[in-house]
Amino acid sequence: VAQAVEQILNPSKAPRPKFAFDDFLKREYRFGLDPNRPVCKAYMQGHCPLGNNCPDKHQVSSSYNNLVCKHWLRGLCKKGDACEFLHEYNLRRMPECNYYSRHQTCSNGDDCLYLHIDPESRRPACPHYERGFCPLGPNCALKHVRKPPICPFYLAGFCPNGKACKDGPHPRFPEDLKKPEPRVEKSREEVELERAQREADAQRDRDRDND
Repeated sequence: VAQAVEQILNPSKAPRPKFAFDDFLKREYRFGLDPNRPVCKAYMQGHCPLGNNCPDKHQVSSSYNNLVCKHWLRGLCKKGDACEFLHEYNLRRMPECNYYSRHQTCSNGDDCLYLHIDPESRRPACPHYERGFCPLGPNCALKHVRKPPICPFYLAGFCPNGKACKDGPHPRFPEDLKKPEPRVEKSREEVELERAQREADAQRDRDRDND
């Protein structure tokens, strides 16, 4: 029983069955290799003499390698290390769910493989709060992001260290700020009505895609 519990709590330490095609998968598709293994220095310089037999990572530089490969999730990616996307299951690096971003609802719910980003997190920062004080406090429609204390020398009028200062930020104080607006609190009925409308729009989009 203790061994079974240990395998459940620490699956990486559990014995892994061996198959005759394991070497082929590692050589041709790089399956089963540690995703955190070091990058091959020879490959980064242009050519690795070991080719697919190299134990290090042959990483392709790409602007997309911070997203998880959707084909790899289904076991269908044939590019291996040459893929521009991540071959690593990390929910924080998954692409954003298209349906949830448009309708704030997703039929897959918590089982969705893609990222559900709360619309509240997209609110812009309040310029009054960044300046030092917002009269609306928690009722402000914009986001109040806490920041480290301002440099005391800058507050006094002059900081000799300039941009190299490590005593705190040097914020700007614009004078033509827009008047802050209070956050509009919606009733439960309004929230439910908007949710039903979003679900109806999402279902309409799915029906259109199926057609």
